[in-house]
Amino acid sequence: MIALNQRPKRSDDLLSQWGEGLRDSSDLIRQFVARDYGKVVAAVGAATGDRDAAEDGVQTALLKVIRDNHKPDQLAAWVTVVAINEVRQVHRRRKTEQRVTEQPTDTTTRPIEGIAAATDLRSAVAELPDRQREIVLMFYYLDTSVADIAAAMQISSGTVKTQLHRARAAMATRLGIQEQGVT
Repeated sequence: MIALNQRPKRSDDLLSQWGEGLRDSSDLIRQFVARDYGKVVAAVGAATGDRDAAEDGVQTALLKVIRDNHKPDQLAAWVTVVAINEVRQVHRRRKTEQRVTEQPTDTTTRPIEGIAAATDLRSAVAELPDRQREIVLMFYYLDTSVADIAAAMQISSGTVKTQLHRARAAMATRLGIQEQGVT
């Protein structure tokens, strides 16, 4: 709140602050691209089944970092969650447009490369419910901690652990593996 005896900041002061924020975001994004971009795009692609939309979603999430001068503690996890939500929103829009125009759209997607060597494992992960699939991909593929996943998804650590346990059990059953501790 500005006091009556204070002058509001000049626009060039605000621009210089914005420029500083942009430089900070630029460094953060440069580090992210060098270290995590490929893994995050692959994880989002695996979670959504659409690699092309995954790239767009990750780029949109990075633009939000710049636009809002947002600097999350775990950028990779935050970008993953935001990008998955962006892709799902795009898919919802496409479905709505398809119903309105009553024209079928091409639903083929390129195969997801690099997530898992085994087709069976990919299938098992793909068949998980959305939330479990996202958590599994962040935990195993992005090496994100339970606490960071919980913070990024705005759920408790206990919920993350429960979802991981259920996902492991479902995948073990699907793959015909007797996992220790899973009944």
